[in-house]
Formats: sequence, C-alpha cells, structure tokens
Amino acid sequence: MSPKPVAVLVGFAAKSPVAGMVMYNLHYLAGLMELGYAVHYVECVTRVNECYNPSDNSFSDDPAYGLRYLTEAMTQMPSIATTWTFIDLQGNYHGASRDELLTSLDAAEFVLTIADPVWFDELERCPRRAFLDGDPMFTQVRMLDASNPTGDVLARYPTLFTYWTRQTAADTKVPSAGRTWISTTPAVATSLWEVAPSRCGTPVRTLMNWGGFRDVQIDGLVYGKKDRSVVDLIDMPSLTTQRLELAVGGSPPREELESHGWALSDPLDASGTIDGYREFIAGSRIDLGIAKHGYVQSRSGWVSDRSLCYLASGRPVIHQDTGFTDWLPSQQGLLAFSNAVEATKCIDEIELDYEGHARAARSLAETTFEARSVIGQMLDKASFR
Repeated sequence: MSPKPVAVLVGFAAKSPVAGMVMYNLHYLAGLMELGYAVHYVECVTRVNECYNPSDNSFSDDPAYGLRYLTEAMTQMPSIATTWTFIDLQGNYHGASRDELLTSLDAAEFVLTIADPVWFDELERCPRRAFLDGDPMFTQVRMLDASNPTGDVLARYPTLFTYWTRQTAADTKVPSAGRTWISTTPAVATSLWEVAPSRCGTPVRTLMNWGGFRDVQIDGLVYGKKDRSVVDLIDMPSLTTQRLELAVGGSPPREELESHGWALSDPLDASGTIDGYREFIAGSRIDLGIAKHGYVQSRSGWVSDRSLCYLASGRPVIHQDTGFTDWLPSQQGLLAFSNAVEATKCIDEIELDYEGHARAARSLAETTFEARSVIGQMLDKASFR
C-alpha cells in the first residue's frame, strides 16, 4: 500500500482558542484528510501578545491555554487527530519536533496557510505554497499599506486564494493589491456536525464581535466591521415576534441594543468549548448571518464560515447580501437580505416551511460547501494535484 501524500496546513486554532475559530481550522484539516492526505498541522507565533486566553480575556506570549484546547479538540474528534507542531515566540517547539516538521515539509505536496498571514523560514522548504484569504477587502488594504507586514508575508506565497468571489463584477471595490487571486468559498466538514431537531421558540441568533480591528479606508471610503452592520439592522426586533439574540463580544452598547429589543448573551458561553458551540447552534432556530460592513460595501461576495456550521447542523440561515447572490441565489435553506425589513420577511418565510428549509440547509452544506469538495477544487485550480 503506497503512503499517503503529505500536506502541511498552517492555521491559528491554538492562538485563537475559541470554538468558532478552532472549527474553522478543523474543517480544512478534515477536508484534507478526507481527500486522502496525511496532514501535518502547524502554528507559529510571530508577534508579541498573539496568544489569546478567553478565560480571562487576555493576550500574551503564553500558549498554554491554546495548546490544551488544541489537544482536547483532537481528542474529542479522533477522526481528524493528526501530527501537529506549535512554535512559540521564543522558538520552542510543542507537539511534533522541528525535525519531524522539516521531514513533513520536505515530503509535502503543498503548504496551505489559512486566514492568518504568517511566515517562518522553514516553509521555504516546500515550493508549492498557498495562502487563503478569509477577510477580503481588509487583507488587500493591509497589503497596500507599506507599514503593515501583510504584503511582505504574502509575497512568500506564490498562490493566493480568497473568499472574494466577485472579482469580475463591475461593482466590486476590493483591490487586487497587485496580485492574482483564485476565488473560492468557505468550507465545512459535515462529518463534524450532527443534525438535531429544532424546537419552536428557540431564538434567531448570531455570535459576533463588536468592532475588533480598526476599520480600513481606501479611495476616500471607509469599510467597517460588524458593529456598523448591526447599527443598520438595529430595528429588527420591532419588526418580528421572534426572539433575536446577539452573543456579542467586545464592547457593544448594551443598553442601546437592549432598548431596541435585542437579547444579549455571553459569547464565551457559546464558544468557550466545542461542545458549547455545537449546543449554541443546535439551540438556535435560524442563523442571523450579519456580515462586516466592509464585505457588504465592497460587494465582495463573502459568505460566513460560521453560517456554514448552521447549515451543516440543519439550521436555516438568513444572510446579509454581500453580492454572493450572483453565484449562490437566495434559496430554500439560505435566504439573503439587504435591510431589516427584508431580514424579518426572510424569517417569516422560513417559518412557513421550517422543516423544508432545515433539510435544504444541510443539503446545501453537503452539495456546495463540503470541505473535501471545496478544497479539491482549490487544489485543482492551483495545479497542486
């Protein structure tokens, strides 16, 4: 029996040990493994205070919390347990050793770095390297900023993928930053999600961060984060009898949101553990897919990777339109909206045939966003297989 081909996946799960971010990484890990690759998963700390500890909401150079989280995640999901290496800021190797990593890099068909622009010189050993941009508009603007290291880091990657799916559209405002991009979509490994029946009366929910990194500006226009999008939708609770809930981190204007009828919950209760994250989604009636203001204004065509977790769980999604309806028409299981009135109409439409929308949601995850299919198409477009 011939050995499996090797792939090196560079991610950020232990650096950002909250369930949504961890599952983002694990979906690509699972997809590669389902395609038949032996995957060596890698993380590298390249900046001070890059390791997040949600237990006290702090950032430091200490990866201990994240390493425990990553180890537990691999234990909880034995089907995707794999060789992994974590390189801390001091250059110490955790998990598989440097020699083991170098052996994997020498044998690798390719390196795929997802979402977090990171570089360490050992990656040079594999000539076929690709970066996946999950933050279109924001990534490209950072690349154009000479004071930001993103452009220099991505210059090390000959192949660039992006969730900017509307590159050829006349109204898209995402700059190319002088590089060629291969459009793709987010991915979900449906093998990691089970469908559970939904109960009437459970809330329409989303999990999000208020603000986060700074807005960006280009050509005189500002492209913001989800806080700006929520402001545009703030009257939604007055337009529906459904309970609308935000599990929101950061520093939201809680009194203002609650005065408009939004229910607020602790995001760490929803994302502190993978089991908690699954329970949060299973306890949702519908996903309220709020997009960053910048994704909407730039007409990037972005779709939420978190919404795909809802689809895979058999939960219908209403999703703010970023232009993605060019390639993913509003349909049973996933409905697009542009404002508060349209969003509440989408909720009403789903409730008219909830079970039909729930079945369609899971089917959409399997037919359009299945990780092994999405990644396989990426590899083919890049001539990596």
